[in-house]
Amino acid sequence: MGLFGRKKREPGPGAAPSLVVLARRVLAERGVETTVEGPADDPSAARLRGSDGQVYLFGNLAGMLEGADTATQEAAVRRHLDAMLASRSDPAAEDMSPDELRQRIRLRLLAERGPDGIDLSYARPFVPGVVAALCVDFPTTVATLSAETVHRLPLGIDELFAIGQLNSDDEPVDQQSEVAPGFVVVEGESLFTASKAVNLPAVLGALPYGAVIAIPHRHLLLAVPIRDADSLTAVNTLAGALVQLVSDPRGAPGGVLSDRLLFARDGEVSIVSSFDPESGAMRIEVDERFQEALEQAMA
Repeated sequence: MGLFGRKKREPGPGAAPSLVVLARRVLAERGVETTVEGPADDPSAARLRGSDGQVYLFGNLAGMLEGADTATQEAAVRRHLDAMLASRSDPAAEDMSPDELRQRIRLRLLAERGPDGIDLSYARPFVPGVVAALCVDFPTTVATLSAETVHRLPLGIDELFAIGQLNSDDEPVDQQSEVAPGFVVVEGESLFTASKAVNLPAVLGALPYGAVIAIPHRHLLLAVPIRDADSLTAVNTLAGALVQLVSDPRGAPGGVLSDRLLFARDGEVSIVSSFDPESGAMRIEVDERFQEALEQAMA
């Protein structure tokens, strides 16, 4: 089943042990002894520190696995930690050559607060609440770069963003289809799928009147290219799909990226909806740019 059609996970029977308890057990099996920092019963706040100083965090994983049974949690924790342990053999970004960096650098849309407290002060704004940051793509992991690391790299920040954009544009997608008239879904296992929203023509082709888009999570980009009067119907369909996707954060791998509809045209992006998570109500708000695009498309 595609990511857009991902089934919601139903809670399994019985209470699963804390992710922190599972993680300590899995790490111990691999010869890594850890101590708990923070509340052990709150994996979104707790961290494990290895005897070598390595820190293991579980905030994103906790959100994805809320309500899952023990077997599901343990399998996910094993995959997560195996990837983290494998990444320890990856070179530090600042030790990579310029050519290696050019191959591995990626631009990625992230919540502006940054994952696990990483300093993203260098990141570039996309829309309120979302920024374009830089990552290094390794075979088994993706490392988000901090401001301190970025300033130590052998390439300038403008070149890093330019090449990162090109590399994210080239990331493969698993499926791109028009699931309803005028409503396009782009999905993929790549962590950079939603980040294709930064350069929409690279994935959707020419957009003379722009597009209404949504980036509910890192693996999904939803879009309605503005073409004619029927585009408003497609936007309403998109809004309904977005509400379904963001109403249950467990269905958003890595957490919800944005719960708003966005209007993008000529490189400028604005928010064109409001969303009340309590009631699940979404209201489409046509701003001046969006209104102008609609009028031009229908002329």
